[in-house]
Amino acid sequence: MTVFGDRRGRRVGFLLLLAAVCLLGTGCASGRGKETPPQPQLSEAQRQQAELLNQSAEELYQKALQGDVSGSRTSLIQISDLTTGLTFEGLTTVEGMNALTQTITEAKKVFQAVRYQPAEGQVSAAKLRLAADALIHKNQPLWLQHYKTLQEDVNALEKSAAEGSREALRQSAADLREHIGLLHPSLLISRDGADVAKLDSLVSFVGTQTDGSAEHYRNVQNAAAPLRQTIDKLFMKKEATAYLPYPEPPHPILWTTAFGSVILAALAFAGWRLSKKDGGLTTVRRGGEETF
Repeated sequence: MTVFGDRRGRRVGFLLLLAAVCLLGTGCASGRGKETPPQPQLSEAQRQQAELLNQSAEELYQKALQGDVSGSRTSLIQISDLTTGLTFEGLTTVEGMNALTQTITEAKKVFQAVRYQPAEGQVSAAKLRLAADALIHKNQPLWLQHYKTLQEDVNALEKSAAEGSREALRQSAADLREHIGLLHPSLLISRDGADVAKLDSLVSFVGTQTDGSAEHYRNVQNAAAPLRQTIDKLFMKKEATAYLPYPEPPHPILWTTAFGSVILAALAFAGWRLSKKDGGLTTVRRGGEETF
């Protein structure tokens, strides 16, 4: 019995084509499923007010560095007035808004104290400066420049614990707590509150492990890796790949279509080769007899 192989080739080609189409459909559906909802757009008035707030915070910081207490108080009044009339939707979360207003309140206490402490004033002004900058600069806020400082703090913690140095461990824990405190409002403005809370818990835990016992030294060493990972995530550094979505091509549907076209061409060629195998004829066995 003679059976033409092009029928088999067409069948195989159809199945391969169907598989490729399914692949394309899956890729397109995946691209649609990963679309993020549009972010709220800032109004022009809202943007201008946030920029004025940022400028006033910069002026406060410069005046604090110069020891101009009266000028710093004037800048604080301007910042407070601007914050009161600012709509935070699209700028930050409720946690971020509360962090900013609390930072302003704390700065007022420092600069209005009966005995003004220049060091405290500079720290308060720096904290507010970073927070206001984080509000208007989403992608590259100034606080990202402090990544190296926090990494050095964690390295010092780990080293002092490994060496069994209680005083060095206490100092390292205090440095880390101080530096995190400086960045804390900015972190709440720019990042997810749950990630900031995780960092707070780790820093608080390390601070309770400084009495010099062998167990506490081990606890600090064990906490070093989670600290680094959390800091990396907040700063969107190398370790953040474990937490963030894998980046897609700029045009996932077009990329998938092009990739699928290459697959279709390869599959079509494979189907054509199958249809031409053995001169277009397929062997069929019947009753132990082989025919062509």
